[in-house]
Amino acid sequence: MNEDEAFIRIKDMIHAEKDLDVSRYKENYLKRRLAVRMRSLSKSTYNEYMQVLEKDRNEFNLMLDKLTINVTQFFRDPEIFIELENVELPEMIRRNKDEGIKVWSAGCSTGEEPYSIAISIEEAADRMGVRTPYYEIHATDLDQDAICRAVDGRYEGRTMDNIAEARRKKYFEFDGKRWAVRGSIKDRVKFVKFNLMEPYKKNYFDLVFCRNVIIYFTRELQSTVLGHYHESLRENGILFLGKTETMLSDFRDRFECINIKERIFKKV
Repeated sequence: MNEDEAFIRIKDMIHAEKDLDVSRYKENYLKRRLAVRMRSLSKSTYNEYMQVLEKDRNEFNLMLDKLTINVTQFFRDPEIFIELENVELPEMIRRNKDEGIKVWSAGCSTGEEPYSIAISIEEAADRMGVRTPYYEIHATDLDQDAICRAVDGRYEGRTMDNIAEARRKKYFEFDGKRWAVRGSIKDRVKFVKFNLMEPYKKNYFDLVFCRNVIIYFTRELQSTVLGHYHESLRENGILFLGKTETMLSDFRDRFECINIKERIFKKV
């Protein structure tokens, strides 16, 4: 089997195992991620590495973990959450006081983003004098292990760096080693294993967060996923992309850019 065939075989193995069509990811991204594991095993060809994957389940799981984008922390890119709390949420809380705010955190990884969104909603509502804001957050990811860690809701280390001390005490409990998200916040977040390549709840959400995810997709897949987000948002719903991501030209008549610096767009 030549190298091209071995590379395709590895992609087929991932598809069969995770129902994830990585052929729609950028090829250079896939090869960089695979190279990390290949170097650790001193394997120089895809053929050699494919043979390891076929025999070693532990290595297969490690490889899958490297392909999953799980680099995250609470309030990552704090400026986005400042904008959310001070500009977007007050208007939404006023407008949706009867039916509440519905949020989708797409590609939620280990849960830091959806829990950050919940804290921002609580804080914005508190400043407005709304004592029990109604909201629901759907947090989806394809990685079952990441979902399990998110449901557990206990964190330590640098992932907590952007949380002020007052907020830590208000929304977390410390067990001497890790910070556990309080039940009042956990109850507002529903974690679901889900593939972004599929549509999810049409005309349902006020806010969709998908940050630092589509940058790894081919243009074709980016178009598919952005189409799903447009369908999922209500009229005037807000989409948050990552700081290095741009709106495809095909969608500029469907999304109005309301903050180019923070990559915030409104459904037209």
